[in-house]
Amino acid sequence: MGRRAPVTAAEASGPAGPDGFHRAWRAGLPTEQVLDEIRELRADDHDYADGTVFNSICSEPLDPARQVFAEHLATNMGDHRIFPSLPRATVLVTRMLGDLLGAPDAGGVPTSGATEANLLAVLAAVRRHTGSGRPRVLLARNAHFSFEKIVALLPVEPVWVPLDDRYRAEPAAYREALADRPALAVLTSGTSECGAVDAIDTLAPHAASLGVPVHVDGATGGFLVPFAGELGHPLPSTGFTTEGVVSVSVDPHKYGGAPIPSGHLLVRDPAWLDPLRSPSHYRGAADHFGLLGTRPGAALLATYAVLRRQGRAGYRADAAEVFRLRELTLELLARAGLRSAFPPELMVVGVACPDPEAVQTAMERRGFVVSVSRRFGFVRLVVHLHQTERQLARLVDELAAAVEEVAR
Repeated sequence: MGRRAPVTAAEASGPAGPDGFHRAWRAGLPTEQVLDEIRELRADDHDYADGTVFNSICSEPLDPARQVFAEHLATNMGDHRIFPSLPRATVLVTRMLGDLLGAPDAGGVPTSGATEANLLAVLAAVRRHTGSGRPRVLLARNAHFSFEKIVALLPVEPVWVPLDDRYRAEPAAYREALADRPALAVLTSGTSECGAVDAIDTLAPHAASLGVPVHVDGATGGFLVPFAGELGHPLPSTGFTTEGVVSVSVDPHKYGGAPIPSGHLLVRDPAWLDPLRSPSHYRGAADHFGLLGTRPGAALLATYAVLRRQGRAGYRADAAEVFRLRELTLELLARAGLRSAFPPELMVVGVACPDPEAVQTAMERRGFVVSVSRRFGFVRLVVHLHQTERQLARLVDELAAAVEEVAR
């Protein structure tokens, strides 16, 4: 099941070499030949359904999202006069996502994903800041690396807080940092690396008592945490049921079954979006609230379609299946003599082993995609709906063999 090494520049030019590639580009090619080239380009890609992908929080879009996306490729979120369906769909998608997270009357902005949504949340706080000096943003060391990009782009001062032994924001340190009243405090509901959920239910109300707004990065947990408690896995709330949470980022293209790119910034009070307004230069054109201008309306319409199809009941069933597969994975690992790196809260299972990077390389030779947490030093497995019981059993067998191989 081994796959080829990354393609070199020479290989990318094709068998005719760089000169032949450029001659073909200038003249154009028949459609069938282009499609053949695409098939060749993708020859080494993995398929979510083939039982080799165990590192991804994304998966195949659900029906009817695929059909809707393909049928509406020309729609442009940057032009509401040509496509008035898109602001209407924005309102309806925001209403459904807001209801999922405890605020049916929330305001919202469709985004390319949580990186953009997180950036907009910080930007809104920056523009609301009235104090002197650069506004401070409180972040735990488990924050998604999108925040490292954000603090490099925006005029903010990051304040980093350490983690507890479960890779969550350490509550005492976080409370101490809140006392300095930063312009925005960020908490995470389902960290990308560990699936950890910060103590949002206690830290956000404390922040509110100090007048500090809280943004929750719910990109990973947004479609799982709302159902965790009723499924027997009590976790802090992701969304607006908790006092102090003013905004939440959520990614329907993760456990929501929507196609990429599909993110959303939700705000408890629609007025929180006002600092993000960018007036258009054209009469009759809508103001922008997101970072991007021209962007695919097809993604928003497909998100609408899958939200309507699934409903809350469908997402609850999906969350139940993720938790079931996670428990099965833990059982299989224990039977194979492999040790969990931490008690998992959501969909990430960490495997403790010597030299995890060598284990990842050994798994790649076997055709499997797993990942390694560079910061915390474990093999990272992501449980998703595209996996079957048989595929998980095979994964664990191969992982045990890889760990044994590396230990020799």
